[in-house]
Amino acid sequence: RHRAIRGFFSAIRDMNLFSDLAVLQFSQDSAVRPEWFRSYEFSVYGGHNSLDLQNVARPSASYDLVICNHVLEHVPDDGAALRELTRIVKQDGIVFLTVPDPARRSETRDWGYPDESRHGHFREYGSDISDRFVRHIPSIFVFKVQMEDTVTRTPDVAYLLAHQQNRLLRQIKNSGLSLVID
Repeated sequence: RHRAIRGFFSAIRDMNLFSDLAVLQFSQDSAVRPEWFRSYEFSVYGGHNSLDLQNVARPSASYDLVICNHVLEHVPDDGAALRELTRIVKQDGIVFLTVPDPARRSETRDWGYPDESRHGHFREYGSDISDRFVRHIPSIFVFKVQMEDTVTRTPDVAYLLAHQQNRLLRQIKNSGLSLVID
């Protein structure tokens, strides 16, 4: 998954889109590099810099880009988390969101507790994930990005959530990446 996400960010990084962005990333990983951005903050669950995804202790409209890779499935109330993610992103910003294998099943299964046999996930998302986004945040635009691991050729998908179709989204679309309204 990291190679696919890195490929996405590398493709748009070449367009010099990042140098003026303020970014918050949940669960720091190697897919993006802090030096790409004007400012970069990360939160790791249980770390000294841990933020509660369901109640993010940051002002509204603080970030141009919020990155949340493989975290939402670990949160008890994903609706609260989605509302918080879109609250802290600027009106012309985007939330970049990934979850494990949403295309593998048609419907999300939410069992309501952290199942340790499933890596502590509260749910497994299905292809109905975009419906969940809109149910929790009715005014949001949802864009789906098809990605692929460059080594294994495993397909992956990311979701971009935005308050409006904005400059950043237009530039991403112009990068040649597969970006569709979902």
